[in-house]
Amino acid sequence: MHPLDIALSLLIAAGAGSALVFIGVLMQWSLRKARPSVAPIEAAELPQPAPEPTEELPTVAKMATAGEVAEKPAAPSETPRAPVKIGLGLRKTRENFLSRIKAAITGSTKIDEIYEGLEEALIAADVGVDASMKIAAAVRARLGNDSRPDAIRDALKSEIAGILAAADRAPADPQDSPLVIMLVGVNGAGKTTTVAKLAARLKEQRGNVIVAAADTFRAAAIEQLEVWCNRAGADVIKQSQGSDPAAVAFDAVKAAVARKAGSLLIDTAGRLQTKVNLMEELKKIARVVARELPGAPHETWLVLDANTGQNALSQAKIFGDAVPLTGVILAKLDSTAKGGVVVGIAAQLKIPVRFVGLGEELGDLREFDGREFVEALFATDDATEQSASGSYAA
Repeated sequence: MHPLDIALSLLIAAGAGSALVFIGVLMQWSLRKARPSVAPIEAAELPQPAPEPTEELPTVAKMATAGEVAEKPAAPSETPRAPVKIGLGLRKTRENFLSRIKAAITGSTKIDEIYEGLEEALIAADVGVDASMKIAAAVRARLGNDSRPDAIRDALKSEIAGILAAADRAPADPQDSPLVIMLVGVNGAGKTTTVAKLAARLKEQRGNVIVAAADTFRAAAIEQLEVWCNRAGADVIKQSQGSDPAAVAFDAVKAAVARKAGSLLIDTAGRLQTKVNLMEELKKIARVVARELPGAPHETWLVLDANTGQNALSQAKIFGDAVPLTGVILAKLDSTAKGGVVVGIAAQLKIPVRFVGLGEELGDLREFDGREFVEALFATDDATEQSASGSYAA
């Protein structure tokens, strides 16, 4: 090959190589330039979301915490919710009672007819036959020939208040030993829920509460009691279904003394007052408890369904023959027009109504106050909202 051709070939090859090198360098430069442009984006954008979650998450957490704090008091606030006044809790009873009384004392101008009508109105209001006759006679003796409706109404109100006050007495206070309360009553009266309501109340007043599940007769009674007592924060002493109720009561007394509990509630089997063997079982429980803790049970309360009216009085008499009753708890008073039985209990049995049930929540067991009851019973529709509420609000 000619030297010029060789030189020209070399020159062309060198130029091509230089061009390739230049292109390579240019590409590398472009890539290097591209890298910094990506790096700042990663440096500027990727770290920025990182602080955002770290700033956002605490904010969200605080909001969640605030929500929980707002909701947790809301649940308890529903239990001690703004109470319905006693006037509303007694609405059905008051309407029934006052309408009958008004008809009796305004329906005639003859004294004999007025007081006959008053007796009938009281009996129809479930005050009871004997109590109604005595109350009407006492009002008539007080007023003589005064037949003014307002005077009769005021005298009647005063007589009923006096009956309730005469039956009232302070509950037992065993000082340092556990307060032992035995609760009795028939099935369906609301005894199990009443036990839990009472446990919640006593826990606030006297500290730790133990409940003896001595209703070993009815299926699922123990499980039902446990559910309610868990809500009330009370400990349950139990055995299997069919066990000796007196043995359960014995264990519960031992536990209450050992744990220095403030109160012990003994839930007995709901039973018909006509079942002699079950009534004897009540006597046995009382004997065992008294042998283990002298003076106990300090209180024996009969739980009555206010809807039973006069039948509640017959129940109370028969239970009272089995065990000495020291008080009555009247459940479901807000759902009945037969609240006049409160007066009959006080007049005939001479025992106080300790509590009344005016709702389904744990906080709906209210201490009975005779004066508030009378004021609410005789309150006019316009005065209902101003009627006493206090400890007896529904």
